[in-house]
Amino acid sequence: MKRIKVAGSNDVKEAQLHAVQANGQSLLLTRVQGKVCAISGKCTHLGLSMKGGKVVDGVIQCPWHGSRFDICTGKNINWANSFLGIPMPEFMHGMIGMGKKPAPVPTFAAVEEEGAVFVDMPEA
Repeated sequence: MKRIKVAGSNDVKEAQLHAVQANGQSLLLTRVQGKVCAISGKCTHLGLSMKGGKVVDGVIQCPWHGSRFDICTGKNINWANSFLGIPMPEFMHGMIGMGKKPAPVPTFAAVEEEGAVFVDMPEA
């Protein structure tokens, strides 16, 4: 693993997304109860960016199809249940999911040292 500086501590706010690049990957940072969490910036549903997603109570919602993930663990909570932020009836969820099975989003260990945020990334 390689520890990479990705942001200043003051750049990462509670329940707000801060987009960064590390080792060629897009990451999203936020604070959950004061702790910095780092998650892949791409949803596991279709690989679209979650940069415009909402964070509520430590959960990020993909802005495209509504999949929701715990931002600190990556665990999938809801899978593809809306279209561009518009909730869809349950009978349409399978169509929106396009046959893909729910999957977690990769997360990365984040630490704060001397006013900076670092993430541990796999060696490229």
